[in-house]
Amino acid sequence: MLNSCVMHRHTGPAPGIMEWGDIGYHSRTPPVRIAGTLNSQCCISEVSDPVVLPYLQGFNTALFQQDNARPHVARIFESFFVD
Repeated sequence: MLNSCVMHRHTGPAPGIMEWGDIGYHSRTPPVRIAGTLNSQCCISEVSDPVVLPYLQGFNTALFQQDNARPHVARIFESFFVD
């Protein structure tokens, strides 16, 4: 635990604005402004259901990738995509 080997980072809520967007080969979704904290329910109701699903349904083949962020690995989010 030498001080020179420790990197401090902020782990609490940070002030600011979160935006979400999706990029494909030849298109992109409109940016979505997330007010407050992004949790799994917010991710479904404000991003995935109104923006991601219609966007992906516009392709013959599509692959949805996520980054294992906490809202993306919650059971409710995973079941949303399975359904």
